[in-house]
Formats: sequence, structure tokens, C-alpha cells
Amino acid sequence: MSLKGEQNTLEIDQKNSLQIVFITGMHRSGSSALSRAMSTLGIDHSDNLMRASEDNVKGYWEDEDFVTFNDDLLRQTGQLWDEPKLINPEELIALAESQGTNACSLLKSKAKNKEIICFKDPRLCNLIPFWQKACQDNAIKCYFIASHRNPLPTACSIHKRDSIGAEKALSIWCTYYINLLESLSPSELLIINYDNLISNTRNEIKALSAFLNRQINEDRFKTYSEHFLDKNLRHYQQISPEPSPIDTASRKVNTLLKNFNPNVINYEIELKSALAVARRTLIEANQDLSGKSTASKFKDLFAIHYKKSEEHQNEIRKLKQDIQTLHSWINQNKEQILVTKNELERVKRLRQSTRKRYQDAMNEFDDLTRTIWWQLSAPLRVVFSSRRDKTNLRALKSRSKRKPLKD
Repeated sequence: MSLKGEQNTLEIDQKNSLQIVFITGMHRSGSSALSRAMSTLGIDHSDNLMRASEDNVKGYWEDEDFVTFNDDLLRQTGQLWDEPKLINPEELIALAESQGTNACSLLKSKAKNKEIICFKDPRLCNLIPFWQKACQDNAIKCYFIASHRNPLPTACSIHKRDSIGAEKALSIWCTYYINLLESLSPSELLIINYDNLISNTRNEIKALSAFLNRQINEDRFKTYSEHFLDKNLRHYQQISPEPSPIDTASRKVNTLLKNFNPNVINYEIELKSALAVARRTLIEANQDLSGKSTASKFKDLFAIHYKKSEEHQNEIRKLKQDIQTLHSWINQNKEQILVTKNELERVKRLRQSTRKRYQDAMNEFDDLTRTIWWQLSAPLRVVFSSRRDKTNLRALKSRSKRKPLKD
């Protein structure tokens, strides 16, 4: 094949491959408005968007299944949305190697036959290496765009919605954006300032258009700028807080976001150096974010036990399905079983083997709950486990105390 023929084939492949636009940014930083802006470029969302609420009357523009998937990824790395950590990229890349196929199957099922689709979730700030690796391994082209809003108004909004103190809110804000900036090279990321999006909408949409190489749909732009955006969306303005270490850290990170400019010569080197300073300042302000801290070790411990619990639950579900399949087979072949004694004995042995595997799995789970690590991590499970996790664990604990199944 000629060089021109190879180039044409490459262009066709790129055109036909799925493209994903990932929208992120700290919670309450304008990521919903930014996600909605994708419509001005002809980029669709999924059909399973989270409903609007009093906290976000114009909608979150988040796919519920995508958010649930990300919540599970966070727990597998010892995090929650409001308990993030300074991430280890290798940990997330390893997770993508084992779960990346499932992740991209989710994206493709949501995209259906669309050429390009948008997924928004603030949690992405802490999961970017996972999604980059997953998309790369599955031939999906991805873009990352983040909203940016000054830390103090964001902290005020977080406090009102979630009753989180200002110090913690600022720490979360810093952690999200440091993870974001450390995970991507400057050329891979576009940052949109929330205040500029509202006050100078045309300019910010042009930046999105150039980054994504998409034409602006003027009718949709008019609908977005005149009917969706509202200056009243900016519920909180910046205040002058008491000087504190976390305030100093947030100012450093905020400066990095405001001055983000990939077009500057040697910018990537300068950004990397400034990020290292910001990271140290953040850890000094919040020692729990240090990898050597007790809090960090407990998060790692929680992640280990969460994964083990998931493995046991999956094995038990599989064994229950095996038992149901065998019972169904027996019911459908009663006459044949009565006639063929040898077949009956074979089925009985299969049932005994399956029940033994089931009981072994329950015993392993019971042994796990008796370890000192399980007992030490009890407070973490109260804080980090979802309602579904707690219900499943109670059910497993109850079943593990029952007498073994009789043949």
C-alpha cells in the first residue's frame, strides 16, 4: 500500500473511532454548566442523566451509571469523593489493566452509534490515569476539559450543600486540581474558568471549539447563552478568610490554574516545578494527605478489604447461580434421573462439590472478618462503605453463621 493510501486509511479509522469528551473539575466549580456547553458544539450526552435538584436546579449533566462506576473505582483505591488522596498513577493504571475493558464497554454502550459523546464527573480529577489507559487500550480517543472556579466561593458552596467545613473543603479543592494537573500534560488539558464562561461566553465556547476541532452551532449557542446560563448561578462571591496554611496552599494552586497556558515555551517544565511546590504546601497544611500518615495507611487498608469483599461477593453470587442451574436441570430431568441411577449419583456429587465450594467461600469470608485488620478497619467501613455495601456485608455475615448445607 502506498504512503498516501496508508494515510487515507488512518484518517478513516480516526474518523470512525469513538471520541469521548471527559468533563471534570472540583464539585460546585461550574462543571455542570461546562458540560451543558458541549451541546453548542453538537456533542451529545447519554440518556441516563442525573435529575436536577435544589442544589443544581438546571441539572448535573452526569450519567448516573458512569458516576456509580467512578464511585466504585474510588473505593477500590481507598477514596470517596469527599475523602480524596494525592493519587498514585501506577495504582490506577494497574486497575485499568484489569477493569479497563468493562469501563470502555460502559462508554460504548452509552454512546451507542454516536461519533462523539460527553461524560461529566468531578471524580474524574482523581481517576484520570485509569480512563486514559482504558481508552488508549480500547482505541477510544479522549479529551479532558476542566472547569475552574476560585477556591473560596467553591468552599462556601460545598459547605452549604454538604456541611463540610471550609478547611476541609479547601483541602479537597486543592487535592482535586493537583491530581488533575499532575495526571495530564498541558497539551492534553483545557481549563475553562467558570466566571469567564458566564461573563464572556462566546470567548470560552471558541476555546472549546478550537480544542475539540468542532464548529459552533449558532442556534444551540443562543439557547445556551441566553436561556441556560444565568449570572445568578454564581451563588457565592469570594470572601476574605482568616490566613491559614490551607488558604496558602489553595492560593498557590489557584495561581497555577489561572496562569495555565500550554503555549508558553518550556511551560511543562515550569508547571511541573510549581506543582511540586504546591503539593508540598498542601501536605504541610493537611498532614493526612502524606503517604506516611495514619489516615493514608487506613485508606490503603480499606481499599484492600473492599476489593476482597467484592471478590467474595462475586464468588458467592456465581456459586448461587451454579446451584440454581443444577436445581433447574434436576427439575427438568426428573424422569431420566429416576431411570438412570448413575446419572443421579453424578448430579449428587456435583451438588456436593458446589455446596462445598459455597461453604468454603463463606468460611473464607468468616475468617476474613475475624482478622485484626478487619476489626481495625471497622470505623473505615462505617465511613466509606455505601448503603449497598453495608447491606451486603450484613447479609454475608448472617449467612456465614448458619450451619453448613446438608446434602
